[in-house]
Amino acid sequence: MKIDLHSHSTCSDGTLSPQDLVSLAKDVGVEMFALTDHDTVAGIKLAHQRAKELGVRLINGVEISCEHTLSGGYGKNQHTHKIIHVVALDFNDVSKMSQVLGSVQDSRERRGQAIVEKLSELLTKLLDMDKQRLCDDVWQAVLVKAGGNPKAVGRAHIAQVMYERGWVRTVQEAFDKYLADNKPAYVAIDTPSMAQTIQTIHECGGMAVLAHPTRYGLSATRVRKLIADFAMLGGQAVELPNGEPISTRAMIDRCVAQHGLMVSVGSDFHGANMPWRKLGQVTTPKAEQVGVWERFA
Repeated sequence: MKIDLHSHSTCSDGTLSPQDLVSLAKDVGVEMFALTDHDTVAGIKLAHQRAKELGVRLINGVEISCEHTLSGGYGKNQHTHKIIHVVALDFNDVSKMSQVLGSVQDSRERRGQAIVEKLSELLTKLLDMDKQRLCDDVWQAVLVKAGGNPKAVGRAHIAQVMYERGWVRTVQEAFDKYLADNKPAYVAIDTPSMAQTIQTIHECGGMAVLAHPTRYGLSATRVRKLIADFAMLGGQAVELPNGEPISTRAMIDRCVAQHGLMVSVGSDFHGANMPWRKLGQVTTPKAEQVGVWERFA
């Protein structure tokens, strides 16, 4: 069975509506699918309506931003504070999940505006424009990308605006030079802790999956520590990496086995914002690994 349990629609930073995303999943042969927008479940009802029409099994999902401090380093690096993404799958209390995520959505709006302000400060001399005028102009363009919803603004929307205006050569360059963690325009989002997030997912009847564990800019030692902490806090599965070196995949496989975790698979599809990620193109689990979907209600 073809499975994709990580994707984004226009309700967060994707470029397809929830309905069109489900239609695309059907077209590429995905039989079990999850819409996992960032910090919002706004698209789930629409996605379910289309999934029912097309005969796609849709799993309730959301990708939640949370904070976690990794310890065990040396000197000034003894503690590393990171924003981590945890995918909630197969939860049944959508109303409670929506209520809990309200504060994170408010934070996304504040964070988006703060990033645009930082960018304007960085680019005003380069573009020979008044800073406030530039800031207002970019924010309005970002809102258009986010469908007019400031609470849905993500870094991918800002990166797309930068690319379309010719300020960077690619969307990825916008992240690499300005928007990624610790880059000049980066602003952290206010979020619950990873422990609180896992607890919320369980209270809503869902399963907690650590999203893309190798994409947080962590050393291999810290990735292993992150997975160990996630398991200790009650996390149930790890998302397998896509298109990464064999050695990286082998490390994740060892961690999964060591901590008795299940695995999940997902493309992290965003549409035109990140065209290199293709819906339905996911890593194949090892024969001995247990898929999180095997425990879905």
